Amino acid sequence: MEMTMARSFVSVRARGLSAREEGAPVRGQKQAHVPVMIKEVLNALAPEKGETVIDATYGQGGYTAALKKSGARVVSIDADRSARADITANFADLQKILKKLGIGKINKIVFDLGWNRGQLMAGRGFSFMRDEPLLMSYGQKPRSGFFAKDILNRWSEKAIADALYGYGEERYARIIARAIAARRAQKPFATTFDLVGAVQGAVPPRYRRSRLNPATKTFQALRIAVNDEPRVLEQGLRAAWKSLDCGGRIAVITFHSIEDRAVKNLFREFCGHRMSANTSARLLYKKPLAPSAQEVKENPSSRSAKLRAIEKICIH
Repeated sequence: MEMTMARSFVSVRARGLSAREEGAPVRGQKQAHVPVMIKEVLNALAPEKGETVIDATYGQGGYTAALKKSGARVVSIDADRSARADITANFADLQKILKKLGIGKINKIVFDLGWNRGQLMAGRGFSFMRDEPLLMSYGQKPRSGFFAKDILNRWSEKAIADALYGYGEERYARIIARAIAARRAQKPFATTFDLVGAVQGAVPPRYRRSRLNPATKTFQALRIAVNDEPRVLEQGLRAAWKSLDCGGRIAVITFHSIEDRAVKNLFREFCGHRMSANTSARLLYKKPLAPSAQEVKENPSSRSAKLRAIEKICIH
């Protein structure tokens, strides 16, 4: 498993796949979760009464609540059972979910690949600001089959370095991997502060003093690997496209440029060839939409968000 994953990291970086990271709460902000670019998402999907709409990343329910106001039938999905979605499952399994529900085709679907504060406070090791077990799994069981602590304590130094570079774009990947290998030889990694300490002790002083916590990209990379996010994202989007009825639309909000490129490339593929003899695709926007200056001011977590949307066209 380690070698298979390690070989994939370099190619993944070239293909532009990444994960979500919608920063931590900002002091003074309201604690209620604010759905990012909610007006833009509603405009992109244009839900109508009687349509079947999927909220593939329920989180704290902001999009679901807004979509229901249109009179559409909304089915919410989330890998985290604490999210209280209609269905607790990974959106990569969308077609199985729809079959179980007796749903043939869907009209609209939204994927918000960002964070909500509930996840950061879940006690699974997502935040480097809290000392928690090194799990980093969205669901009860990790999609990959291993937790973050397993990577740190069992993978080779090279495999860890490849992961940090490929999934986190960490410039000091080799230095950090070397420090991880040295630290675990003395004592296995158990909590997030163990990892933060190893990273901070490895990187140059100027990196420790930068705006971002020096462990940010390391945490990102481990989280992606644990949840198998590149594969999940691709499987989820392909399943959504296959499940769309004529005139159906997909809206995706990303928070990283490499993640955005993954969606861009898949949408380009959908537009590049017909999925059948009588269907095609249309991008709703030539370039991704960004949040307004007012939204960024009110919700700084939205600053890196990008929205892409696509429509399935029937050719008669």
